[in-house]
Amino acid sequence: MVAMAGSFRYDGNADGLLARFGAISASRGIKYWSVTDGAWRVLVTDAGALDGMDVPRRRQDFTAAEMASGRDLYFEQHDNRSSDLVTYRMRVLEHDEDHAAITVENATSVWLFVIPLFDPGDLQSLYIVRRLSPGVWGFASLSGAREGVLNPGAAGSYVNRAVAIYRHIVGIPTDQDPPASP
Repeated sequence: MVAMAGSFRYDGNADGLLARFGAISASRGIKYWSVTDGAWRVLVTDAGALDGMDVPRRRQDFTAAEMASGRDLYFEQHDNRSSDLVTYRMRVLEHDEDHAAITVENATSVWLFVIPLFDPGDLQSLYIVRRLSPGVWGFASLSGAREGVLNPGAAGSYVNRAVAIYRHIVGIPTDQDPPASP
């Protein structure tokens, strides 16, 4: 489990932040500090929104209105450690102009060559954004992974991956020094 919280400056409303979460293709190139490699690495090498779980055809990124619908939305990502694209399910649990709560979980298995790292549902995240005052928003996330085939530096890398996602959503360069967990 990784829990984190932060605040950031933003003059819009929650719909604008939902659009950031829905901009799946913009996650390509997110960087994080790899504890294993001791260097900045690209976390998301490919990403795209999908028409659905049963129709894994790429489409335009999700709009704020689609995000706010409360429906299951699907996207695929390829990260720097898995062997293939992984499909994820995302849903906005609640929102209004001052806050939003979003869940994300893997809908397909995560593989490293012929080794299954995680089964569907083994990777889960909850993201909450809330207006704290005019122009200031809070961000909180809770991410968890079933114990799987992990390397000794995995805990620090999970922290750094969570920080990279936070930085991406709030508009901070994802490879900004210092790394959260060196």
